[in-house]
Amino acid sequence: MRAAPDFQLSSSESNLLITLLNQEDQHQYNELLNISLPVHIQQLLHELSLLLHLSSSTTWMITILLKQLIIQKHSLDLLTVVACVTLSFKYQQLSSQTIDYELIAKCCQIDNIQHIHDAEVDLLDIFSYDISVTTPDHFFSYLSNVNNNLKEIVEQAQSLLSISSYSHEIYQLLHNYPCSIVVLSLMYTITSNTFTTEQIKSFVAHKKDAFHYSNQLLNCIAQIQNIFSSC
Repeated sequence: MRAAPDFQLSSSESNLLITLLNQEDQHQYNELLNISLPVHIQQLLHELSLLLHLSSSTTWMITILLKQLIIQKHSLDLLTVVACVTLSFKYQQLSSQTIDYELIAKCCQIDNIQHIHDAEVDLLDIFSYDISVTTPDHFFSYLSNVNNNLKEIVEQAQSLLSISSYSHEIYQLLHNYPCSIVVLSLMYTITSNTFTTEQIKSFVAHKKDAFHYSNQLLNCIAQIQNIFSSC
């Protein structure tokens, strides 16, 4: 059973899309896109993603938090990275899912899980207990309510993103772009029908620098299509 579209949230009179796009632009937006995580951290995140079956939005949040720490000149030691993973897991994964701290500790060779809990508290202090991050799922949720014709496309795009999050190459590509562009690019790759095109126009219209956003979108679409065509 599915909930019916909430047209009050997704109508043209709603500020939801504007709010999401504005939130996406916060947190040193341009700086975040230009930062690459160290290779050894990328490898660790890849291992933990496979081990814990992390959702694409969880891995997205982890990456954003780590990049914010780099901007703030904080060192990314093992416990800090693991704390980003566990906090993002709690924030993004289904409530029915629980974190296996023992498994994480064993994988990362941490001798006491209390060290992870302490690192979580330290991390929350650094972010002043504000670790909210705009993720692809926020935009997928919005688009699901826009039009019934988009629901199937959104579900396919979500599935594609979930699968892609386990590919190191695609993971690196996607995190070079804001999540709204990733969402639109995946949907356009699946189908370039009228409904998808209209949503792209709507997103672009609400961006301060529509020209730059459009160029980013075209580049992302081209790169995604190139990757999937070679698979």
